[in-house]
Amino acid sequence: MGQTEAAGSVWILRLFISAIWEKNTDVELSTIANVATALTVITGVAFGLVEAQRSRRARQERAAYAAVQAILSPEWMRSMIAVHSIPDGSNASAIEADSVGVILEGLGYSVYARIVPLRVVADLVGGTVRLAWRKLRPYVEEERQRSGSQKTFEWFQWLATQLERHSPGKTNLETGAHQAYQDWDP
Repeated sequence: MGQTEAAGSVWILRLFISAIWEKNTDVELSTIANVATALTVITGVAFGLVEAQRSRRARQERAAYAAVQAILSPEWMRSMIAVHSIPDGSNASAIEADSVGVILEGLGYSVYARIVPLRVVADLVGGTVRLAWRKLRPYVEEERQRSGSQKTFEWFQWLATQLERHSPGKTNLETGAHQAYQDWDP
């Protein structure tokens, strides 16, 4: 808790005591102690809420860092090059959704569970996720039909859908990050 909040609590306590003292000079010590206890509890709860928010923010930052580490692996890079080379409209037999789908499946669930913010994924790999879904969709749909289960890459599809719905993004094929964010300040 900062000095400002502590000073504010002390000021409220003094104001309360002086108001009671002026109206009734027979104030019992137990009343003052009860008020002090109540103010302490309120201050403690406020401090706890602030710390919980800081903790959540730190957890999101750690999760975003982990997502970046997973995506920057050599295997991911090779897989994405393979996905980029798949012609649009390819049939499922020509597509192999190896580590790309698995990584994006985990990333999709991490966004759903609010471990990694959608904004971070959108900024980092939003376009890549959309492109990968467009290219791998025939494979996923055929796999689902073959297995009779809609669970195949369900979170990957969910992530691509959420990115379309909530993150139009400033970058696209015509505008890169170096242009969209050229006025960025640290």
